[in-house]
Amino acid sequence: MSTILNIPLIRKASLMVAISAAVMLAGCEKKAPVTRAPPAVTVANVLTQEIRNYELFDGSVSAVLDVNLEARVPGYLTKISFADGAYVKKGQLLFIIEQDQYAQQVKLNQAIFEEAKIEINRQKSLLKENATSQASVDKATSAFLQAEANLKLAKINYGYTEVRAPFDGLMGRHLIDEGNYLGSSPQGVKLAVIQKINPIWVYFSINERDLLKYQKAYVTDDNRKAMVNTLPVYVALQGETGFPHQGTLDFAANLLSTSTGSLQLRAELKNDQLNLIPGLYAKVMLQYGDARQGLLIPTSSLMADQQGSFVYTMSAEKKVMRRNVKLGQKYGPLTEIRSGLAAADVVIINGFINVSEGQVVDPKTVTIDPLPKK
Repeated sequence: MSTILNIPLIRKASLMVAISAAVMLAGCEKKAPVTRAPPAVTVANVLTQEIRNYELFDGSVSAVLDVNLEARVPGYLTKISFADGAYVKKGQLLFIIEQDQYAQQVKLNQAIFEEAKIEINRQKSLLKENATSQASVDKATSAFLQAEANLKLAKINYGYTEVRAPFDGLMGRHLIDEGNYLGSSPQGVKLAVIQKINPIWVYFSINERDLLKYQKAYVTDDNRKAMVNTLPVYVALQGETGFPHQGTLDFAANLLSTSTGSLQLRAELKNDQLNLIPGLYAKVMLQYGDARQGLLIPTSSLMADQQGSFVYTMSAEKKVMRRNVKLGQKYGPLTEIRSGLAAADVVIINGFINVSEGQVVDPKTVTIDPLPKK
């Protein structure tokens, strides 16, 4: 009786064991691996472009001419005819010194001159008729020449009452106000300063070590003199991109400074827009050597570790490869590669942080913008 009563319980237990085993077996099944997409990267062919070696220097902008405008005759300053800091044209009226006394002096000497002219003509006529002596003619001639000289001096002094711009240039502020008396002085009374800034100069210096290296490698007796007035010089002000201002080397000192151990150089540049102002700091780039075909890549694509500089390239199978490279000079956003890459190589220029060597990538191809031609 008891055996019959336990049969359902045994069946129930067996069923529970079977269900537990099924659950355990289901939990032990292996999940299918997740397939990840290749990382996206940006690639570009190495840029091949003509380049030249260059050196950078610190320079300063300087006016071609810097002239003090001075009063050369005494009198009251009656008028100032320019705005401080204005750009003026050659011959433009800038200052007027009281003119009345000098105008009257011209009239007085003009009358004396006319009288002397009449007298010398009369004396010459009388001499032809033997009605006067040679001494009288000589005296009249002397009086005429003196009157002529005094008239010229009076006109010169009258001209000094007007101070005009000697050339196109940039005015400074006036140093004496209207109404002030300008006394006589052998040095003159300084009224203002005018600077010629178109064209304009940029001074810079090369140290002795670099000068000797440059001369040994690139300077010969034939091209030494030819460089002056022909060698291009490029200039940039603070905050400017690239070197937008171009000029030529027009001066090289004939000796090194004993205090600085450097040789002073100077470039002359056009300044039609008047952007270059005396006193500004300038970065100067001087190119040298023969032009050559260089391999260029974006500087931002370069990496470095204990082995040195390297880049990631992409093979035909879209696999990542490491290339150790030797760097040359930088040209704006690009850097020259001296060795380690070939013109046909494809360089990963963006997204390389997320890849590793041998990995397959999903590339997007772009073109490296060439450097602007100079």
